[in-house]
Amino acid sequence: MHSLAIIIPAYKPTYLRETLESIANQTDKNFHLYIGDDCSPYDLKSIVDEFNDRIPLTYHRFESNLGGRDLVAQWERCIGLSEDESFIWLFSDDDTMSEDCVRNINSYIEKNPSHDVFRINVNVIDAESRHLRKVKFPQEISAKDLYIGKLNGSLECFVVEYIFSRKIYETSGKFVKFDLAWGSDLATWVNMAKDKGILSLTDGAVNWRSSGINISTTQTPTILKRKADALIEFLLWGENLFGDDPKIRKINTKGLLSRITQMAVQSDRTIGIAPLKKYSVSKTDKFNLMVKYNIIYFLKKLHHVF
Repeated sequence: MHSLAIIIPAYKPTYLRETLESIANQTDKNFHLYIGDDCSPYDLKSIVDEFNDRIPLTYHRFESNLGGRDLVAQWERCIGLSEDESFIWLFSDDDTMSEDCVRNINSYIEKNPSHDVFRINVNVIDAESRHLRKVKFPQEISAKDLYIGKLNGSLECFVVEYIFSRKIYETSGKFVKFDLAWGSDLATWVNMAKDKGILSLTDGAVNWRSSGINISTTQTPTILKRKADALIEFLLWGENLFGDDPKIRKINTKGLLSRITQMAVQSDRTIGIAPLKKYSVSKTDKFNLMVKYNIIYFLKKLHHVF
């Protein structure tokens, strides 16, 4: 039995062959790949079949599309395809990995048997696989510092950079669920790592694709409104997790204003002020948020104009 399960919830064929090629090129084959076809309208199986002799894999096509309605549920049912591997790596159908990723992951797991959450380095690439930047991240970090770093903009967070134990996945309640899975990955890593923190690997890297066709880079007004509502749910979840912590409330308020005003600029303000009302309880807080929101919004609009 392999110790590492690589899970791909698959739907798009655009980069799937490139993704699988990077997995086939791993120097350490001590893993099993599980591909969950989310009832895609495309022929993903013919692409997967090209790698049957090169990758230890299991392909399963689901009879209904779930990711379009509940992306987190799709993640979980794909993980449900796996067997008894002790660690899980949720990957994607459009990103790639360097050839030493599995070797380094297995090495860190062996050297740190009591640790639950690991992180691998990330490079951001574009639609043509051109390198854009390397993501900076500390080698060790607590769950609270990850939360604060993401909210204040000093850290980035991607689904594909985290590897977690099956034990912590099951005992922590699996994934934290928000609409569009917006914030679900960050909340899940924070929840899983709240006792032991996160350990980053020094070698190996994932190439995360900023392609314009994934939910992270989709900016339609409808999607932005749903993201805004999910953001509020995420912030309230964070305040509940960390208790009555004024530092968390302060960082949440700043993060809320920054993100909501940016979404408003992107959608020409069609998301409205409803998310701000949902976040605050007292009339004083609501008023203060509205004032700051309007100031930041018009400053950002001014910046775009000039």
